[in-house]
Amino acid sequence: MKKTVLIIEDNKTQLEMLKKLVLEVNAEAVVYTASEVNVAYQIMMEKNVDAFLVDIILDVTKPGDTSGIKIVEKIRTIPQYMFAPVIFITSLEDTTRYTYTDLNCLGYVEKPFAPESVKQLVKRALYFSTEKETEKDAVHCFRKEGILYPIKIKNIVYIESINHVVNIYLSEGGALTIPYRPCKQLLDDINASVLIQCSRNAIVNKDYILNIDLANRYIALKDRPTLIEIGITYKRKILAEYVNGY
Repeated sequence: MKKTVLIIEDNKTQLEMLKKLVLEVNAEAVVYTASEVNVAYQIMMEKNVDAFLVDIILDVTKPGDTSGIKIVEKIRTIPQYMFAPVIFITSLEDTTRYTYTDLNCLGYVEKPFAPESVKQLVKRALYFSTEKETEKDAVHCFRKEGILYPIKIKNIVYIESINHVVNIYLSEGGALTIPYRPCKQLLDDINASVLIQCSRNAIVNKDYILNIDLANRYIALKDRPTLIEIGITYKRKILAEYVNGY
């Protein structure tokens, strides 16, 4: 499961530098960036973020601006981010007590920041921090007509793309239908190892697999009559997962 980082920084030069440093720590990390509060909110609701780098001052035109702190206050109200590592980027000297105690931040770096200091904190955030929650308890927000639908990953049985729409079938019954997106893109966004793509148009939650018929290329699901086709080019990947215990 790839680590994901959201960088919230209004200075484009510093934002690109921070992104570069994160990728130096973990070249496979997925790095999201935002320079505006609204964009940051949208990303954190639509993606599953493992760690945050947040500039305290996001609007230099406002005297005394601390909108970065307000974003983290919001982050802490979202259950899946209650314990997510947060690193503050700041030029303020009097914020450390509040950020360390009330907001439980992992650390902070002062501008102009030293690259090695940033990298050490990012390394701690990605490799040594307590998990925000188990993957199966994680929530992913799907967007439809401007509305976000939070769905627990453990409740997704399978996802099927058909007739230019995506149907997300849920354990409690029914399905959420959203506009078409390629399955690979959906997998990248949800970023959960419990989900596996078995064809160009289908993704299955491995916890709901009853059996796998490789000869006839289909997957049978627990307590459901639906058979999910295994694409020819996905057969080897499914076999590898099956051998490993799925």
